[in-house]
Amino acid sequence: MNLINYFRALLCIPGVQYLTTRFGGRALRSWSFDEKFRTGVWNFANEPDLELVQTVERYAAKGNILMLGCGTGSIAGVLNPECFASFLGVDLSREAIARAAAQCNDKIRFQVGDMLGFSSRQKFSVILFSESLYYISAWKRRALLSRATDLLTPNGRIIVTVTQPARFARMLRMLRRNFEVTEESNFQGSQRRLMILR
Repeated sequence: MNLINYFRALLCIPGVQYLTTRFGGRALRSWSFDEKFRTGVWNFANEPDLELVQTVERYAAKGNILMLGCGTGSIAGVLNPECFASFLGVDLSREAIARAAAQCNDKIRFQVGDMLGFSSRQKFSVILFSESLYYISAWKRRALLSRATDLLTPNGRIIVTVTQPARFARMLRMLRRNFEVTEESNFQGSQRRLMILR
């Protein structure tokens, strides 16, 4: 095994991947995410949860949607195109964005970028963090979400989903303490948590 392949394999080890994605610099985080997609460990080919799709469509209100940490952005391809004006997916992984690009059209686009540094003049009806917020260091989440609220339209919402709410209970408490939670529930038949913020 050459050095590059050894390094790639190292980035896929769960504990190493946790540390690099939360505490590594931008390049190290990007490589770690790339490896998860490249090796097929993260293969999100399944259609997104219908409940999440309906929630995004309801809040989109024919406005703009931003998905931060979009991965392959599979939700973009199943949203009713009549419910939104534009969809922008941003992810640090070039591998993920290369896969997501197959869905691009005049309304849907994707770009490589770090959600921590994302800025835009455009305002969004929905900013979606689907299973992505916990890949940000705990001490950076509040600031990230505060900047995200500045990108919302007056009636806009931030939608957060969390697969393991017990594991990330501290993060959920931080959201409740620092942001107005307008809706919170588990997905039907699941422990997966849905939170709507503004």
